[in-house]
Amino acid sequence: MGVTNFIRARDRLLSADAGELAVGPVCEEIVHAFHDIVIFDKCALMTTDPETLLPASGVVEGFASEACAPFWDNELLDPDFNKFAQLARSHDPVATLAEATDGDLIRSPRYEKLYAPFSVSDELRAAFVAGNTCVGCGAFVRPGEAGVFSAEELVDARQLVPVVTTVLRRALGRVTDAAPNEPPVMIILDANDEITAATPGAAQVLEALRGAFDGELPAQVRAAATKARWGRVTTNLSTRIRDSRGIWLRLHVTPVEGELGSVALLFERARPNDLARILLDSYGLTQRETDIVLLLARGLSAKEIAAELALSPHTVRDHVKSIYDKAGVNSRGELVATLFSNHVIHWLHSAVTTIG
Repeated sequence: MGVTNFIRARDRLLSADAGELAVGPVCEEIVHAFHDIVIFDKCALMTTDPETLLPASGVVEGFASEACAPFWDNELLDPDFNKFAQLARSHDPVATLAEATDGDLIRSPRYEKLYAPFSVSDELRAAFVAGNTCVGCGAFVRPGEAGVFSAEELVDARQLVPVVTTVLRRALGRVTDAAPNEPPVMIILDANDEITAATPGAAQVLEALRGAFDGELPAQVRAAATKARWGRVTTNLSTRIRDSRGIWLRLHVTPVEGELGSVALLFERARPNDLARILLDSYGLTQRETDIVLLLARGLSAKEIAAELALSPHTVRDHVKSIYDKAGVNSRGELVATLFSNHVIHWLHSAVTTIG
């Protein structure tokens, strides 16, 4: 769509970053930026929990709320093209359904389930990966009259993805921890995602998680329940999700014994180690760099870290320099202070009783 439109999209995102917008508004700006460079009339753009690649929050445009369940059923359960988990591991994080199916969209279960009733000509998907961490993903659906995504649009999309990744991971690093310390909440869902029992406070938790796109059950909750319930191995699952206030929660999902398809959901405030991990993920560190950060926080020297990880001290110093650059700090003290002051001190204050 031209250099001018790409520059507009890039500058839109850089302005959102400079304004230190919260994750929700940043996601909206990302959608607008993609509108600047490619044609689509429906999209779902989500942040993800890097531990599970399940959605943590996001924005949706053009889809009806009833599309949520089949969208995530397809993503988690169906063999299909361009899965987000595949894109997150690919050297090219951008792909289209027309290319993947050689122009025969009907080969895709996703097309049959979601797009066939509409005039859809293509779907573009992107994963936003920093280091080893996938911080988000998006699906952009093309109206039939527009044809497939053009080569020029794909070039612009691939050039925009690194900008999106940087802006999104920096927004995720602005973790909010200012809500009251609410007690855990439990909800029981049956096999049809109907709530059969709940503890006090459940309605408020769901309301804070629910987006305009969602029905009664928020998309990120439904996705986690589906994965725990019908994945290859029925199992307990734990993931992080973010509500509309910017508050991170830890969601635990456990199948209910004796009731096929029923699951118990436990929502609790993210703990300090969760919040610190979210911040580390937002830096786009490699797994090795994350290991070194944890050892730096424990006070180990470069020589001690080298011995712990079977690396040379020179290699450790190179990693430390990269960590400081990505985190925007100049010293071990700054790095540890950022983790402590942003994510531990509020919890510590609420946990300490003052006497006398």
